Amino acid sequence: MTRLILLDQALRLHDNPLLWQGADAKSNQQRQPSVAVVCLDTDAFFGQQYGLARASLLRLQQHWRLIADTKRRLADFNIGLVTLFGQPASELTALASAVNASHIVTATPTGYREQQTIDALSKRYQVATLDINSLFSITTLTPELNSFPDSFSAFRKQHEPLLKVAPSLAEYQPQPGQRWLTPAETSAYCENFNQLAAFSQPSNPPGSNEQQALQRLDDYIWQQQAIRHYKNSRNDLQGDYYASKFSAALATGCLSVRYCWQQILQYEQQYQANDSTYWLKFELLWREFFRWQFRKYRNAWFSKNAIKGEPDFSPPSLTETEQNHFKNWCTATTGVPFIDANMRLLNTTGLMSNRGRQNVASYLIHDLGIDWRLGAAYFEQRLLDYDVASNWGNWAYIAGNGNSSERQFNVIKQALSYDTNGDFVRAMLPELSAAGSLIHRPASHVKLPEHWQSWLSKLTDKIT
Repeated sequence: MTRLILLDQALRLHDNPLLWQGADAKSNQQRQPSVAVVCLDTDAFFGQQYGLARASLLRLQQHWRLIADTKRRLADFNIGLVTLFGQPASELTALASAVNASHIVTATPTGYREQQTIDALSKRYQVATLDINSLFSITTLTPELNSFPDSFSAFRKQHEPLLKVAPSLAEYQPQPGQRWLTPAETSAYCENFNQLAAFSQPSNPPGSNEQQALQRLDDYIWQQQAIRHYKNSRNDLQGDYYASKFSAALATGCLSVRYCWQQILQYEQQYQANDSTYWLKFELLWREFFRWQFRKYRNAWFSKNAIKGEPDFSPPSLTETEQNHFKNWCTATTGVPFIDANMRLLNTTGLMSNRGRQNVASYLIHDLGIDWRLGAAYFEQRLLDYDVASNWGNWAYIAGNGNSSERQFNVIKQALSYDTNGDFVRAMLPELSAAGSLIHRPASHVKLPEHWQSWLSKLTDKIT
């Protein structure tokens, strides 16, 4: 039987059980070929939601280059990668017909769009899914969705004590009994993808392909041992080693979360286990929690009320004033320096610190009164580490429609706490010249929330 091996969520050669499918060392029979395939979803990268483009050019470039890099690496093993461009269900159906495939093997989906694709394909083909991007894969601890807790604390208490993450697989090597369509054999099926070549320039952010991701992990954990201070540095706003910066590679599937987890454990065994090494695993547990929450509630996460209250999928509706506020937030021109500095960083690099994300989200939702889904959609467009579950789950979390009560941050207090002398704001907004923490004073046209007042009085031109 010919099978399609769909690599959309697993563009890597290390710890990739999808690539080992069909290997049989005991068999001497010539098998039907497996076909490696990836489909760039046109709706996800060229569509719109709430009037916003779903993906920036920077994010599209990153994904295109990741696919192209994976294609080159597979070719080293004489494996062709069929690269499709369009609606995944229809494109895969056409390919299956062309190569006479009856089976499809893919990563277990997390997002609702991917779930719909698998549901549609399952009506015509035998579809097998492997949860290769989960800490719970290949274990007896796979959660039951119906009883999966809606509280992270309950989830952690229930699963963390028993969590034994399976060892990661080695980098793929050709296996006995395995046959793949070659690059020459797959070239005819890739024609509609070649039009994207123009988008391949010039973006190549750190960690944007598998080799760079593995190098970053080695550098962060083993060479710099920056993991030792992660808990203390993770609230910083910029720098090379304040955070792991594994998120983009995990989100695109070019870094295995199991491999990442096992490297942390190995570091703890060889050097030390401290609050920081635990905290990085703690963040990976948050990622895991949101993935299972999305599988449990599916498209409810895109309702205005998310998983609380009655479903409301009507699009956000803004007054003219709110439209202006939202535009200013997107373009980093709100007049609130701490907000604008973080948004300019996002717009120019596709990245933002965790502390920055919480503050700009809180400001949009609670201080400007804008529908949280617009912020989530804008982050989807811009973030190079966009992950549907983490992004929409965290936005709903701040709004109070997800897995917690609402979280409101005092932007001025946060600025004084995490950018005391305004160094980050000056780096991102060089047009501002005020000394010391006075750099954080909002522009004169900004309406100042009452809860900022006492903290505005603490701004000073003195360097602390």
